[in-house]
Amino acid sequence: MKWIALLSIGISLALAERVDPPTGPESGMANVATGPDGSVYLSWIEPLGPAGHALKFSQWTGHAWSPAEEVARGNRWFVNWADFPAVAVQPNGLMVAHWLTRPDDADKYGYGIRVARRDSPGKWTQIFGKNLDEKEDYAGFLSFVPDGTGAVYLAPSPVEHRKTLRYVSLDGQGHAIDDRELDVDVCSCCQTAVVKTPGGLLAAYRDHQPGEIRDVALVRWTAGTWTAPRTAHPDGWKINGCPTDGPAMAAIGQRVSLAWFTRAHDTPRVQLLQSTDGGTTFGPPLRVDDGNPLGRPAVAADVVVWLEKTSVEKAEVRLRRITPDGRLRKSITVAQVPGGRAPGVPKVAIAGNQILVVWRDGAVRVATFKKSDL
Repeated sequence: MKWIALLSIGISLALAERVDPPTGPESGMANVATGPDGSVYLSWIEPLGPAGHALKFSQWTGHAWSPAEEVARGNRWFVNWADFPAVAVQPNGLMVAHWLTRPDDADKYGYGIRVARRDSPGKWTQIFGKNLDEKEDYAGFLSFVPDGTGAVYLAPSPVEHRKTLRYVSLDGQGHAIDDRELDVDVCSCCQTAVVKTPGGLLAAYRDHQPGEIRDVALVRWTAGTWTAPRTAHPDGWKINGCPTDGPAMAAIGQRVSLAWFTRAHDTPRVQLLQSTDGGTTFGPPLRVDDGNPLGRPAVAADVVVWLEKTSVEKAEVRLRRITPDGRLRKSITVAQVPGGRAPGVPKVAIAGNQILVVWRDGAVRVATFKKSDL
């Protein structure tokens, strides 16, 4: 039956159109953002040899990518497949970005967050920094609110060997106006997620609970304050260490989708929760993988993307759409990739009738699908 599987993969790949962005060799750490007008932006890091690295971005025009614009460059950056930069666009059009740097005299792994606003093309001004002078600890895993008015991130705790979840607000001029703690003890190196709903902000992250339970948790901004953390779904994943695989979330109006990876009870799964009341309540979890997931899910509206293992050293970027009534459509193979860390963390965005899927294979790659074909 092997030829049937190969035929299915070929049909899936035939639905995709490769639209690789203007990235250089060995580019990676890609991220996507959607502007207030629905435009999709792609950011990534490029190596510069002795000059270090540069953060760049490009805008999707509907059929091609705009020329790349450089945000910043430096030779004391922290560059890692799991903790990567991002851009966002505020309702007034102001663009913000973040990246990670190390102290000039650091000889260990300490690094911190730099957030900057775009004053004009090619000119960026730093507006917020966290942990920039720390030599032995780090702040990172930042996720912007989709409209760029704030961000959640991980930062060191006063208690040794702990990380906290924090939120920083950004005003319309790109100034940081508030920075507060949301959870005093979270998983130390998993990606975060935050969305905006009619009822306020909703943030998701991997928690660190007694007994080394590392399930995904949620906090909400409501009635002028952040709620206490609550577990999104009680997987009961007990692991004595960080899995480096955080949740992904998307919101359109009151509809919220939350995807995450778990190995609870020695069963790897990519799961999805859906809400129709802004994340106040969720329906039962849907298992969206095909039985052997590597993890690293991404979600946009009714589309979920993840990595599925096909052998010890190989994997596939796969995509699945979810119907409004919660039914799973057939999974689609987007690309065949190496296993491990090489593909990075896939991303997905929607632009009109187009679904854009982003991954890494020697450099940043992008494929588009027509929603009507899936």
